[in-house]
Amino acid sequence: MTYDAIVIGSGIGGLTTAGLLARAADKRVLVLERHTEPGGLTHTFRRDGASWDVGVHYIGQLDPGSQIRTYFDYLSDGELEWNRMPEVYDRFVYPGIDLRASSGPERYERTLIKEFPAEAAAIRRYFKDVRRATSWATLEFVQGMVPRPITPVLRFVQRMTGRTATGTTKAYLDAHFRSPELKAVLASQWGDYGLPPSRSAFAVHAMIVSHYLDGGWFPKGGSAHIARTFEKGIEQAGGAVRVAQEVTEILIEDGAAVGVRALDHRGPIARERTYRAPVVISAIGASSTFSRLLPTGGAVGRATAPARRTIKRLGTGASAVTVFLRLRDDPRSIGVDGGNIWVSRDLDHDAARTHGAALLEGKPRNAFVSFPSLKSGETPHTAEIISFCDAEPFASWADRPQGDRGADYSALKERIASGMLALAETAVPGLTDLVEYMEASTPLTFEHYTAHPAGAFYGVPATPQRYKARPLGPRTAVPGLLLSGQDAGSLGIVGAMMGGVAAACQALGSRGYPMITKAVRTKTPTQSDIGPRLLPEGKHHVTVASKRRLTPSIWEVNLEVEGSVGAWAPGQFARLHVGDDSWRDYSIAGLEDGVLQLLISTRTGGRGSRFIEKVETGTRTVVELPLGGYQLKETGRPRIFIATGTGLAPFLAMFRHADSLERDTLLFGCRNREEDLTAMVDATLPGRMVRCLSRETADGFFHGRVTEALAEADIDLSGADVYLCGSAAMVMDCRAILDQADAAEVLTEPY
Repeated sequence: MTYDAIVIGSGIGGLTTAGLLARAADKRVLVLERHTEPGGLTHTFRRDGASWDVGVHYIGQLDPGSQIRTYFDYLSDGELEWNRMPEVYDRFVYPGIDLRASSGPERYERTLIKEFPAEAAAIRRYFKDVRRATSWATLEFVQGMVPRPITPVLRFVQRMTGRTATGTTKAYLDAHFRSPELKAVLASQWGDYGLPPSRSAFAVHAMIVSHYLDGGWFPKGGSAHIARTFEKGIEQAGGAVRVAQEVTEILIEDGAAVGVRALDHRGPIARERTYRAPVVISAIGASSTFSRLLPTGGAVGRATAPARRTIKRLGTGASAVTVFLRLRDDPRSIGVDGGNIWVSRDLDHDAARTHGAALLEGKPRNAFVSFPSLKSGETPHTAEIISFCDAEPFASWADRPQGDRGADYSALKERIASGMLALAETAVPGLTDLVEYMEASTPLTFEHYTAHPAGAFYGVPATPQRYKARPLGPRTAVPGLLLSGQDAGSLGIVGAMMGGVAAACQALGSRGYPMITKAVRTKTPTQSDIGPRLLPEGKHHVTVASKRRLTPSIWEVNLEVEGSVGAWAPGQFARLHVGDDSWRDYSIAGLEDGVLQLLISTRTGGRGSRFIEKVETGTRTVVELPLGGYQLKETGRPRIFIATGTGLAPFLAMFRHADSLERDTLLFGCRNREEDLTAMVDATLPGRMVRCLSRETADGFFHGRVTEALAEADIDLSGADVYLCGSAAMVMDCRAILDQADAAEVLTEPY
């Protein structure tokens, strides 16, 4: 299939560009995403039915009728719904200070003046300067959207009015305020743009402050709905959002971009593919685009050298450690209402430069605490704690594989996470007692999943130099190549979206800006009415052929797949559409003769659970497969498989395709014999079985959890390949044991 444009990266910037080209200009757009989940930092991940939003924590200026809301409504065809956050959307906690930012600039201004009456005049001036600097910075967006001849006029206006905007945030605060406490409070939101006051431009600080003055909003059902609702318009125009596609090169012919070369990781073996289009839009960051995907020598290298020099001069932005918490009860029971909490040990935000060492010792200086489940309306209840830092302290583990970085790395993450939870506890008493499960990510995790160098997810840092330099914008020196996202716009979700709008405008030429503006304003897509389109490659219609309840909470479901799936590897998973723009991932238990077999737990009672409980034979839906890199390795070494519940599913597929299972061992855990799936499934099982019952004693069964069996049973881990699949808590507990063992390799798949 031929495409009108290719977009690299499915973050909010890339999806905005693709969605506008599709809906407003009826263009066929191919979006290529290296991760198995679309959405970039707007995606969510799940563990045992709980979900966390990795990059979206709140969005401002989304009142119905606002410009930003209009873009979201247009790109989602009105299907993306929003929950308004509490009136107090941000709370700032310091020693001796607990100040709440309320929706409405006048109300927030009054709150500050009441707390700091001696600074009343400076506070009033501050809000005026914030509005002026925001207006100045907005011209940056507009330059990327309008035709090229107009940009010199906008640059002239900026030069005449930008002195305050291009100074540092610290310089502004020091020049206008005396109170250290007030300066700390006003700078509290620096984590929303990733630079402490001494490094950030006042322009970006002003934009963030302005953005939230009227309160915060959050996607109903979680941020994953952003990508899924945008995707519909892209597919309706004949395009696709294709995941597990690692773009390795932008193809250049006669000096112009004409397509990309990518590694397709969807099957058992990565294969190289070439996609062609007259326009290529990179939404993965300027640094990766110019230094990794394009040649740095020859004519192209010379043409892009100024941009590379600018990027190098601006340096690398911050990353973060994030702790994801599953809670055993509603956090409203301890007084939380869904607002965000910024907590610091002291008033000095610029001490963040020494924060890395303290963080590694388990003594973080600052943290951002968020409660995704209260904002999205989803359960089980969850929380997130974020502490901003550089990637350098984690560099010694960068060459180790994701998920298997060793016992020292696991111990480090546990120490950091415990310290961050302890700091959060000072502002949210009772939080620790609610924690049921805890998992941490580091800058290495961000780099692995997003490809941002050093995990710097905000892209090119928003220093004064960035705003004084000629902006990167969507245009590049390579014909046919554009930039989208944060580096083409500004930092954050909305900044990246505006970068996406700018790229779409430039892709359509001089008519782009008025065409898109009219389409968005009138809410009328220009897509030709030619009926439903075929599903893009990798997605298939399926029909529920049968379903069988194996245990009180586990179903075996067989789906007839339309079309050829092609090569797949036992251990991979399928993504099932369960309604309302929601998809759930399930390991493939079997795929033979066009019939896909899944084992699905309904224990959590979530959207996927409800779908499976109610779905009837003959129902049609959509599945995307195969996905994931979890698969059986024929190394000749003994293999030990450890599973609980439906974690057995990928192992069943592996067992059916294994050369031999005689030397292998399966540890399977459940609560009682009624839940023993090994007695219910039709599959050859390993030569040795250790079946564990945690709540029942019976002959032939180990009484206890699989982790206890792993530690107590006569199982030789030395030199073995160990495969783990099951609840996230089980996988983590087993990893703690295996980190101390002499296993050859540990392969994990938490669900």
